[in-house]
Amino acid sequence: MARMLILSCKNLRIIVKDDVIEIHYAFKKPPGRPVGADVIAVDKGYTEAFVDSDGDTHGMGLGKIMTEYSGKASKTAKARNKLHALEKKHREAGHTAKADRIKTNNLGTKKINARKNKAQKRIRNIAFKAAHSVVDKASLVISEDLSRPIAKKKPQKKYNRKMSAWAKGTLAEALESTTQQAKARNVLVNAAYTSQMDSNTHLLEGKRVGDKFHCANGDVLQADFNAALNLRHRYFDHEITLYTPHREVRRILLARSSGATMRQGA
Repeated sequence: MARMLILSCKNLRIIVKDDVIEIHYAFKKPPGRPVGADVIAVDKGYTEAFVDSDGDTHGMGLGKIMTEYSGKASKTAKARNKLHALEKKHREAGHTAKADRIKTNNLGTKKINARKNKAQKRIRNIAFKAAHSVVDKASLVISEDLSRPIAKKKPQKKYNRKMSAWAKGTLAEALESTTQQAKARNVLVNAAYTSQMDSNTHLLEGKRVGDKFHCANGDVLQADFNAALNLRHRYFDHEITLYTPHREVRRILLARSSGATMRQGA
């Protein structure tokens, strides 16, 4: 059981957690390294942390870590559910000693917590390295606002499980913290339909298939790169603000399209 001791007179915090002692103290953070001069937009991805509007990727390997962790976590959870059922069966049958052994030796959380902490640290490491790589290029970073859930967005259960670690905001935190430290700007824009728009026309044209976007003129772009270009354009779009509802965004985009149909909007 974790115990915490706070020494307020020294601005010091000592945390004793099992056999590990952590010492936390406050200090003034020094200025960050110089930033770039460009204005770029970044789309948060899964395989990589970010894809910018220049087509460069930052934080490769992020998806591999999350896929590996989520697969192991899912396999462990399924096995633990079977052991929970077995433990309950023996306890109800009066085999208390055997039920206790199953619970003590097979249903602990130490290894699970250690695996989770390791994965989170690896994800955080990649996220912050990717954010620094972005800020090295730009003094103004435009990114999507994913603090609110996308309406009617129902990803597959397996996909949702893999994205759970990413959805906690590690990438958003890394980008915001890094830009603040480097005295750059991180501007959030409305992300509605930026993945479904053709970055050549900025209209609801073309079609996204997996990680590729097929433009109306026949060009095939990487889907996150296409979205990053749309995010950059969205920053200069004064008609669509950060808080414009997604239905209103669709209405505006359809109104800009000559001969647009509801099927294109969908």
